Amino acid sequence: MANFQSNSGNDSANTIAALGLRWAALRGMLGSPLINSEDQKPLRDELLQELQSVGQAMSEIAARNGVELCAKIDVVSEELRKISGDEDDPAQNLLASIRKDVLALTPRAVAERSSVQLVRGMSPHRGAEASTPTETTRAAEAAKSS
Repeated sequence: MANFQSNSGNDSANTIAALGLRWAALRGMLGSPLINSEDQKPLRDELLQELQSVGQAMSEIAARNGVELCAKIDVVSEELRKISGDEDDPAQNLLASIRKDVLALTPRAVAERSSVQLVRGMSPHRGAEASTPTETTRAAEAAKSS
């Protein structure tokens, strides 16, 4: 059987990001066709119980930014989808809209703003010109120290 350790006593491991990763891993395991076999029922039950505890732990932690808030919305959305079984549920559409709004209101990190011209290459003729002033400067400094 799986031996999952609850991190409820370890606050450093109980972040939305860490819990979100655990939640995604558990959902992945539960999505496997192998886990649905009758001989794996105890493991499936244990995974479901752990999934509930991860959801509960996430509800007790405040989101620190838009990405963490979206992770919480994703968990709620998945649970609603599981309960209703309807992809076009109005509640699902509302949660998707809220998620988009949160991401739109959250300022993007500087690295995400523009990927254009992050590194500018030097053209060959500029490289030659750039080395000449440096050599001239070194020669001038050498002349001064003499």
